[in-house]
Order: sequence, then C-alpha cells, then structure tokens
Amino acid sequence: MIEPMARTATKIGTQTAKRTANGAPTLAPTRGAVRRATLRPSNREPVLRFFEFLIDVLVLNAVFHLMLALRFGALLPSSNELLRGVPWSIYPELEIFMNLLWIVIAVLLKLYASRRGRTGLEEIRLAGRAGLLLAGSLLLFVVARGGYIYYSRFFLAYLLVAMPAALIFFRIVVQSTAARVRQLKTPKKNILIIGAGSSGERFYRTVHENPHYGYRVLGFLDDNGVESKVRPMILGKILDLDRVASRETVDEVIIALPKASDETIAKLVTECENRCIRVALIPGNHSAFDSNFRSNGPQTNGAHTIEQVGEFALIHMREAPLDLWTNRLMKRTFDIAFSLAILLVIFPLVFLFSGLIIKLTSRGPIFFKQKRTGEDGRTFTCYKFRTMRSDDPGAADKLQAIKNDPRLTRVGRILRRTSMDELPQFWNVLKGDMSVIGPRPHMLKHTEDYRNIISQYMVRHFVKPGVTGWAQVNGYRGATHRPEQMQRRIEHDLYYIENWSFLLDLTIVGRTVVHVIRGDKNAY
Repeated sequence: MIEPMARTATKIGTQTAKRTANGAPTLAPTRGAVRRATLRPSNREPVLRFFEFLIDVLVLNAVFHLMLALRFGALLPSSNELLRGVPWSIYPELEIFMNLLWIVIAVLLKLYASRRGRTGLEEIRLAGRAGLLLAGSLLLFVVARGGYIYYSRFFLAYLLVAMPAALIFFRIVVQSTAARVRQLKTPKKNILIIGAGSSGERFYRTVHENPHYGYRVLGFLDDNGVESKVRPMILGKILDLDRVASRETVDEVIIALPKASDETIAKLVTECENRCIRVALIPGNHSAFDSNFRSNGPQTNGAHTIEQVGEFALIHMREAPLDLWTNRLMKRTFDIAFSLAILLVIFPLVFLFSGLIIKLTSRGPIFFKQKRTGEDGRTFTCYKFRTMRSDDPGAADKLQAIKNDPRLTRVGRILRRTSMDELPQFWNVLKGDMSVIGPRPHMLKHTEDYRNIISQYMVRHFVKPGVTGWAQVNGYRGATHRPEQMQRRIEHDLYYIENWSFLLDLTIVGRTVVHVIRGDKNAY
C-alpha cells in the first residue's frame, strides 16, 4: 500500500527524466530551483518600443497616402492634370521629410523610452504632443518651400489634422488592448487566507487596496482570532478548511502562519491539493520552513515561484508553465485547430462505418457516455464509441476494461486496438472539457478510491485531461490493478504538468501516432 501524501512527499516538482530499458522515464530527484517570475526585469521592453516606433511610422505614412487619395483619387498622384503642372516629386519629398522629422521629435520627447512611471493617459498626451509638433513643423517646411503654390491646401489641411488624431487614436487602442490583456493575465482569484494575524491582515489590506494584483479575499481561517482586526471575516478555524472549501469556490489558499512548523504546512498543502486548490505561503522570519526554503530549497513538492505582492514575497507552492496565460492560449489554439481537423477529416469516415457496424452487431447506442473527473476536480461527460455490450451499463462506471474482456463486442475489440474508440473525445476537446494532450481522465470511482492513497493524485487535475498523455506514450496505458501502477502513472502526469512545453505536446502527438500504427499491447 502506498503511504498517504503527507508522509511520502515524493518530490516530483524537482525531478528530471531518465530512461529505463523500455524507454520510459524514471524520475530522479534534483535540486529544486526557484523562478522569480515577477521580480526579474523584462528584457522585451526595448523590442516592444522598437515595434511601436515602426507601427507609428506605418500609421503616419498610411495617413499621408490616404489624404493623397482623398484629395487626388490616387495614393501617389503623377498626372499633371491632377497636379495642375506641379512636379509630382514634391509629395514624396514631403513624405521623406515627415519621416526624418518624426525620428527627431521622437528622440527629443523620449517617446519610445521606458514606460516605467508613465500612466496610460500620459502616453496618450505625449503622442498627441508629438503629433502636433510634427504637424507644425511640416507646416513651416511647406511655407519655406513656397507655400500653397506647390501643395494642395485641402491635402495639407487634411494631413495636418489627421496625423495627430491618428497617433492619439492608435495610443488609445494600444492602452485599451493592454488593459484587456492585463485582465486576462491577472484574473480575479478567490483566495482564502489561513491566519488572521498581522501577516494575514496586512496581506488582505494590500490586495484589497490594489485590485490589479487579481485577488479577491473570501475570508480567513484562524484558531485564535478574537483580537484580530479582520475578525468579522473569519469563517472558522483551520480544521474547518474542508467545510469552507466545500461551500465556497476557492482558487487558492494563502498560508499566513509565520511560526508554523513544516509538518503543519505539509498537512495544509496536502489537504488543499486533495481538493484541487493551489497553495501559496507568506514565509515568516523565524519559521522552520522559511529557513529550510532559503538554505536548502523547497521542502514540499512541486516547482516554486516567488511573486512580489506589495511588501510580501508570496511563495506559490506549485507553479507550472500552463499557469501562464500565454501558454494556455497557445495550447487552447492548438487544441481547437487539431480537434477541428480530426472532427472534419477523420471522424466522419470512422463514424460512418463504425456507427453502422455497432448498430448492426449489438443493441444499444453508438456512443458511450461516462462521467469523469476533469480540470479542478469538476465532473464532465466523456464521449467514446461504444465498444461493450450494454447489458449492465452500471458496471462500466466501476470496472475497468481488462485483456480479453468478455464484455467487449467484436467491433469493439477492433476500435480499442486501433484507438479509434477515442475519436469522439475530440468533441470534448472542442468544447473545452479536455485537451489533446494531458493526463487521462479517470472514472469518478477511481478519483474517490485513489485520492486518499496515492501521493499527489489530485494535482493531476490542475490542468485539463487529455485524449493522450505522457504516461500513455511511456507504457502506462490500460487497467491499473495495483496502487503502485497508478502511482507511476501519476508521476508521469505530474512530470508533464511541471515540464510542459509546446514541443513536448508535439512529441507526444507524434509518439501517439506511432503507437496507433504499430499497435499498443495495453490497448484493450
């Protein structure tokens, strides 16, 4: 029997993969590394400023040619009839001068310098000031060049008004887009703070007064909060964590117990992760955990990051690549594109033949539907082609398929051996219940059976389940008859979660295709 999570504490988050003789990785512990995600200065800002400069130049030149089109009916007029004998070269000359002048103005006003300390409104005002300065300078150039003798008055009027307006409009669009992106990057997290003492109370004030951090405090748990300044928000004692988490939607628990022992923290982390709740720690100056963390690296499982929230260096106890919204967006985009391709190209052919044979050879529906555990422990309906007789539908929710299972139909054996029975799950992917790659979704009974005996079992539900996964391509597919087998599958699932990359997803897709073509001995 595998020991409970609080005692085993297998350090999957600080592990690397090694190869065994059969090609499956063994996970060997290495020293834990802390990623300071929010404290490290960004080196992308100069690149972003340069692209902003290029876009401004494109906007200005587009406005220039649009005004020419409005006045003359051509983006670059060359007809003497339109220009009334004026040389066509005066307009390209004016455009060249405009671009050179914009570079000088941008340097003088430091328009593309670092944004630190500037508000969005200040950015808009600065862009408007630069546009007006450019318009005034062009007007002086035109006057010095000979005034209205050469240039169209209507064109100049249009251009000198449109340039500042276009620059201001572009900045407004950029600011509004940036605000939407910040909302995506920092969605509101419902948090529960354990500890209503000084640390917990100050952290609450910090996130309450600074909503851009993205935290919404539901309340506190504390064993002795009689004199706490946040006493009205105390929802119960620490032992009431399970009850409060069952009643409220808690995304993350913040542990603000400066003098708590390692054992207390490990127990709280275990309890939270068993409910698919993430954990963050406010370390104390004298706590045993803080001492171990700074000298020896993390003493609990999973990769750690430090987020600066006001005065607090908040330690997230388990961070993964898919916690970044950019990675989630990339993965979701791939999921939609890949599942659409499967559903539009391969699924109709398989459905046409398989559906007909299933209906002709056995009684029951074409599709098999089953409740399974998904992301954050939520239940969803998983779809497959029916491969078993429907005489006892309740048995499918309790018993796994085994080799030479008597419940399998003849066509069902073929569908399972070729993995074609899984194709309807791409509908789950398109709906957002699943991903193409991820830990395989388990029956609800398995979730209840294994969550209390397998170390970190529920952590696999921090991401969406997948049609295929890292464990499956490494030989851990099919029935699990012993807890040790499930433990190895969970270790591979956690390795995938904590080492996700788009390249790893593509690798798993490729290996899955090879397994389907060659045949998998565990596909039964």
